[in-house]
Amino acid sequence: MDRCVSMCDALCVCGEAPLWLQREQHILWVDTDSRNCFTYDTAAQTCTAINTDGYFQTIAHVAATDSISECTYIAVLNDRVALCRKDLSIMKDLGNPLAHKPSMILGDGTAGPDGCFYFGAFNSQDLYAKEGVVLRVNRDLSIEIVAEGFALPNGLAFNASGDTFYVTEMFANRIHAFDVSAADSSLSNCRVFTDIPQDQGMPDGLIIDAEGFLWSAHWQGFRITRYDPDGTVERVVPVPVPTPTCLAFGGSDMTTLYITTARKGLSEQQLKDYPHSGELFCLNTDIVGRAELECRFL
Repeated sequence: MDRCVSMCDALCVCGEAPLWLQREQHILWVDTDSRNCFTYDTAAQTCTAINTDGYFQTIAHVAATDSISECTYIAVLNDRVALCRKDLSIMKDLGNPLAHKPSMILGDGTAGPDGCFYFGAFNSQDLYAKEGVVLRVNRDLSIEIVAEGFALPNGLAFNASGDTFYVTEMFANRIHAFDVSAADSSLSNCRVFTDIPQDQGMPDGLIIDAEGFLWSAHWQGFRITRYDPDGTVERVVPVPVPTPTCLAFGGSDMTTLYITTARKGLSEQQLKDYPHSGELFCLNTDIVGRAELECRFL
């Protein structure tokens, strides 16, 4: 396995939510603290900024249907959920079911095997408050809370069979696992998948590879950890900046790991010591990733 290298010099305040675009062979990601998203063309080795109508937090693929034929993505912004066209312009605003709670900010998300979209929300005024929730955009575009009681729910992921759902509780330094009902996708049997030692940073973005192993980025931890399905650490990958945030596999054979990073929260000295913070990194691996699922709305 190679070392992590920077791919482009687009500096994000907080890069997040990398998404591999198979047809284009591009990687797409967001800067949660600016009105910009970015794409990196792996063939041309060029990076393009996309100005957006709001602060995008995460993006997922959407399968086109007759009713939403223009829709390419679902996006979570800090204050609402929206369906977007290919250029990330908003075509339908789905609203915010937590708008009556102004301290609650919407965050990271993932497409589920049921065709729905799952995302988190947290108390921006008290990140340790156990007020965080996981919400689901159902196939009919209604939105409901499906799990609650988290100190900033962040990286979310499903295993390949779809019967286990993982939730990163960032400010508790913990990753949880839930059973998923095959009948109605309800969540049950919440349990601790793993606890992350404080000196290793806080767990952030989460994905699962083709072997069923989990990859977690460590905010202020200089590392990515790969866990086997029972929660045992399989390997630790050093990252040359303090704050890796999220991950995505891509490339023609799905063995390239793309890593977003952040400048947010770094001291002035850290920014001097680690000037590549906020850039997109990649790592060539011998492990095959899983393509991100598509949401399938009615």
